[in-house]
Amino acid sequence: METKTYIDRIVDFAWVYGPKLASAILLLLIGFWIIRRVTNLFNAFMKSRHVDDSLRPFLVSFIDILLKIGLLLVVAGQVGLETTSFIAVFSALAFSVGLALQGSLGNFASGILILLLRPYRVGDWVRVDERLGRVDEINIFNTIMVNEHGIRLIVPNGKMTEGIIENMVQNSVVSAEIKMIVDAGTSMTALREATVAAEARNPWRVEGKEPEVVITDISRDDMKVEIAWVTSGEHYSATLDYMFEALREEFEKHNIRMAHILRREEL
Repeated sequence: METKTYIDRIVDFAWVYGPKLASAILLLLIGFWIIRRVTNLFNAFMKSRHVDDSLRPFLVSFIDILLKIGLLLVVAGQVGLETTSFIAVFSALAFSVGLALQGSLGNFASGILILLLRPYRVGDWVRVDERLGRVDEINIFNTIMVNEHGIRLIVPNGKMTEGIIENMVQNSVVSAEIKMIVDAGTSMTALREATVAAEARNPWRVEGKEPEVVITDISRDDMKVEIAWVTSGEHYSATLDYMFEALREEFEKHNIRMAHILRREEL
């Protein structure tokens, strides 16, 4: 008698839930096939848009997981399971994690924007927060730069997107500028000749681009001048360092004297 009761229960269970389970399994198989097709199309689309290789697998995986979670919720509802409580728990958990990691999530979001919009690329010289360095790596959470002394600067991506960035692209033409204060009696002809002679020795000079010398202020004892050389973005820092050495040597040859040290502090 008990055996018959168990068999009756199994038959009733199969009769009630069998069609639902069969449709759920079918829905699951079809859903996985559609998701695979969608993620492949999404990956092909990002390849055609030249999305960064370090970002593309992450986005594909993210879309794949998101679609599969949605599919599992639909399948659970098809079987008859209550999904409202699952959604509520998942939402509360996501809110808690997001609140705890809001700084990291901000850097994460900034990293995605940087990899998508490409305001700078690996190899560019970038000045951010008064620090100059060559971009060595662009990661999801941070950007790694190397300055002219070989020191690695690890900058959170949130810092890279919250302010102004000076970007000296590798093959672009940029102006390397320095400010000096010279004696008021300095001849502009001698100053320009010394600048041209120093710039001609620059190993990273751009042919056809002449240096500039501009007076920005003048007083009884001295005058402020700005000197600019044209160079490539990748040699910006090296050109700046070389300018001081070459200009000092040419100033000595042309008898150009620097102003008093106290006024120089006002630069």
